[in-house]
Amino acid sequence: MIRSCTFAVLLALLAAPTAARAQTASDSARTDNLPTDKGMLSLSSATVNLNNGNLQIVFIPLDERVLRLITSDSYHSMQRLLDQQRKAIDSAVAAAGVSSPGIAFVSFQGLAANTRFEPEQLTISYQGQQIRPVAFVPLSPTFSNRQLDLRQQVQALFIYRREIPVRESFTVTYLAATSDDWGNRLSRFDTERSRILGLTRPAGETTGH
Repeated sequence: MIRSCTFAVLLALLAAPTAARAQTASDSARTDNLPTDKGMLSLSSATVNLNNGNLQIVFIPLDERVLRLITSDSYHSMQRLLDQQRKAIDSAVAAAGVSSPGIAFVSFQGLAANTRFEPEQLTISYQGQQIRPVAFVPLSPTFSNRQLDLRQQVQALFIYRREIPVRESFTVTYLAATSDDWGNRLSRFDTERSRILGLTRPAGETTGH
């Protein structure tokens, strides 16, 4: 129920019309040569959930290499969100002095009254390195309050100092709460990636594997 509620809020955020669409990343390293309209995975397939007792946290990497594996509707919803916030993202990235940022959609929901949250504590661990957020683009007006009532939700785009390693196993941590579930999804992502590339590959061309 909590996760469904979060996605409903996300859809509401994306309902407003957007200005002219920003150019989608197109180089092969950032997209795995995947089209934007062939994915069949649900958005929940790319969603990490954390619970530390008083907080429910939803973490979605906004990386083309994963987003292009999800359904077209979900992909374009995520892309609209990035388009709508492009100026704020670019400003935050420039202020942080980051050249290749990672971006994630994050939702915090209070499971108890007067719940405090610290967004800086939502970190990614990868090959012994800890990747911390360097900036935030609030999507909720009360995000900066860092305080939640029971069942209250706030959302923001988190900007990390490097790209999120979505093709590898990584761990998402908030204080004592940890999820290393991403690694369990990699085989499913690989299968979907191969299926899509099989659909888009010219007749007679092989993968080389």
